Amino acid sequence: MPKQLLTGSLEKQCEFLYGLAQEKMQVGNYTGAVHALQEIVQHAPDYADAAELLAIAKRRKTDQRNRLFFSLLGAVIFVGIGSFSQIANDLWLFALAFLGLLVGYGTANLLSSLRT
Repeated sequence: MPKQLLTGSLEKQCEFLYGLAQEKMQVGNYTGAVHALQEIVQHAPDYADAAELLAIAKRRKTDQRNRLFFSLLGAVIFVGIGSFSQIANDLWLFALAFLGLLVGYGTANLLSSLRT
């Protein structure tokens, strides 16, 4: 979607961006929420609880990125182990990749819960 030029008072613009950020967070689009909230905090730092919501969105974005990274890393490691073990059946390698995804995702969740 192309960028939209906001019009109206600063209060109306902040209201729109705040609502947009809340919608983005509800669907897990933390990157979009961060961008909208950064605009609010940049131009109206005291608007509602935008600064606190920005901190939450950034933390959730980091957690989301870490889950993806650890999941992919787990899949790569498990497939690497399977390849090193000379497993020739692709179905087993696929199963190992899936298992690695689950282990990586679980590891990321564990690390995230220990951090909070």
